[in-house]
Amino acid sequence: MRRTRRLFLFALPVLIAGVGGTYYLKRLEMSANAPLIPKTLPAATRALSKDYVYFKGTRDCPELEVRAHEAEGVEQPKAKFVLRGVEMKVFHACGKKFDHIKSATADFDEAEGRMFADGEVDITLAVPSEPELQGRLVGIKTSGVLLDVKDGKARTDRHARFLYDLGHGEAVGAEYDPRLRELVLRSNVKLHWRGKGEGEPMDIEAGQLRHKESEQKVYLSPWARLKRDTLSMDAAETIVSLDKGNIRVVDAQSAKGTRGQKDRTLTFGANTLHMDFAGNSQVEKIVGNGDARLSASGPVSVTDIKAPQVHMNFALAGKESLLKTALANGGTVVESKPVIRQGIVPTPTRVLRAEGVSATMRPDGEDIESIEVFTPGEIDMIPNHPSQTARWMSADRMWFQYALENRIESMKALKVATRSIKPKRPGQKEEPPPALTWSKELLASFDPKSGEMRRMEQWEEFHYHEGERQATAQRAVFESTTDMITLDKTARAWDPTGSVSADLILLDQKTGSYTATGNVASTRLPDPKEQTKPAPGTTMLARDQAMQAKAARMVSEDGNKRIVYEGSAVLWQAANRLQADRVEIDRKKRVLIANGSVVSQFLDNKPNPKSGKQGFTVVRSSALVYREAERLAHYTGGSRMIRDGMDVKSRELRAWLNEDKPGAAQGESSLERAFADGDVEIHHVQPERTRRGLSDHAEYHVSEEKVILNGGNPQLHDSVKGISRGKQITYFTGKEALQVQGAQTQPVFTRIKRK
Repeated sequence: MRRTRRLFLFALPVLIAGVGGTYYLKRLEMSANAPLIPKTLPAATRALSKDYVYFKGTRDCPELEVRAHEAEGVEQPKAKFVLRGVEMKVFHACGKKFDHIKSATADFDEAEGRMFADGEVDITLAVPSEPELQGRLVGIKTSGVLLDVKDGKARTDRHARFLYDLGHGEAVGAEYDPRLRELVLRSNVKLHWRGKGEGEPMDIEAGQLRHKESEQKVYLSPWARLKRDTLSMDAAETIVSLDKGNIRVVDAQSAKGTRGQKDRTLTFGANTLHMDFAGNSQVEKIVGNGDARLSASGPVSVTDIKAPQVHMNFALAGKESLLKTALANGGTVVESKPVIRQGIVPTPTRVLRAEGVSATMRPDGEDIESIEVFTPGEIDMIPNHPSQTARWMSADRMWFQYALENRIESMKALKVATRSIKPKRPGQKEEPPPALTWSKELLASFDPKSGEMRRMEQWEEFHYHEGERQATAQRAVFESTTDMITLDKTARAWDPTGSVSADLILLDQKTGSYTATGNVASTRLPDPKEQTKPAPGTTMLARDQAMQAKAARMVSEDGNKRIVYEGSAVLWQAANRLQADRVEIDRKKRVLIANGSVVSQFLDNKPNPKSGKQGFTVVRSSALVYREAERLAHYTGGSRMIRDGMDVKSRELRAWLNEDKPGAAQGESSLERAFADGDVEIHHVQPERTRRGLSDHAEYHVSEEKVILNGGNPQLHDSVKGISRGKQITYFTGKEALQVQGAQTQPVFTRIKRK
């Protein structure tokens, strides 16, 4: 057993060595016959392939196709492909057209449907091209593009260059939607648009740009700058409309621009501005809305137009656009100012205000040829030299014709009002009052050199007002050299002291005197200063009532203080009336003189106690002298007074009038007393009786209703009481009382009538 144990210990290593050798030899044999092992994949890589293809849609209506020379599938941070040599087609209209996108490398996430190309990206749009459409976007070059394969939208925050068939541009940050065919440029936008015509290209800059090909419109925001040749414009939100590749319309917000042409400059602006361009890219029309402004400056004048809306039409002359007409609507203000030039008296500045104004320029576009105001408006002519008259005019319609250098030559207006303020003359202390006129039509001529009005004719319902003087007529002619106004046909003139109307009035503006002829009618207005005087006046010359008159001829002098009426003159104050062949009134002396067929009529302030009505006192004579200081009206040349049923005839009559004062209408008669002299005959008719008195002298005291007959052989015939004679007979018109006084040579005689 001990020998066998040693043998096992010796044989064990030999056995192990034999088994190991056999295993080693077998392993070498197996290794030699085993297949090759592939290379190890990079970390996080799950697949790697050549000629990658991704397709979306159907065979008949493809939507998206992505091809790459090599695609590497990765898992971190999430499953996606890294594509190399990428070409993509985004189909439209079921494959009829597509956008072609190329990039050296791109990361593609199939699950999210997004692709990002960090390097340069070249996008060609609308393949095959559409030659019938002009002004379209054809390509974009940029980097850092994120593409949404679901809808084909591409966007980048980096610098991008884009190409149009008729222009090119660049921006920072862009987004393109192939389905809507809409390009959005985020910032620092610059676009050079050459168009297809022969005109100058337009350079456009903006904060942002949105181009909608389907609408053929480019939207610029929040600011925009456009420049073409000599035209430049700055604006806020702006829309550029294209037509077959040419810019035809520009609509801008808060816009202002300039255009320089030779020796003049056109500036314009508005809250919203609409510009139309001709086929050769020249400005054809500009329409401004909301605070619209237009200024045309030249070597001799500057014309500014401001209105809620302005239409400007231009005439195309070579490469220039010359302002032809300007039409302004709304609250329009047109100001034309002369350029101050040494040695030349500047014309007045003209400021026109109206709702509608149309200006036509001369062929050179520098000066105004004519202006038509087709809505009610007004114009100020502001002096630019001490010798010039300041003028203002308003009218329903106005036409202005201009000579060279914007000097006004003539003017026509309808339904017009004017105001003229002459310069102060040497030695004149106060400023002259303005002269105002109104009429349905006006025609005026001006000195083309000085701009001063030489002659003005107005007709149909003419009205004139200068200081305290006023006038009206159907026709009026003003001559500046004589300061005379001729008022023709239904003429009327007045001031605070009175008025006159006639067929013809010659008015002297310097003195205020005038002569009226033909159907003269005059009114003397109450003078507030006279009403405050101690003597309040009477019914003959009442201070608080207007006096009116008619005559064939009238002369007014000394500020209407002395007035003469001739030829069937008639004067009246309320119901009080005076007629004569000639009447002269001296207001300073308060004297009235009337001659020839005099008839005076006074309304009795005291009502008749029986009828309750006011009656009249009427006096007829050949002549009358009234002196207000005595309140005495002296009638001569045969007189007759009729009053309250009483008829008094005599050779002359003195009538004292009561003061025309407050309260008289309730308590006093207009007539205080009356004395008749020479062949006096009194008839008094009442319902219950008739009286007839005869004498050489008679007195009538109104307040007592008393009649006194004396002188000659006084007699009283009473239809009720009979006949009475005596030296003096006194009776009362409202009573039965009768007093008869006799004398030794003239005893009382009474014959009582039996009942």
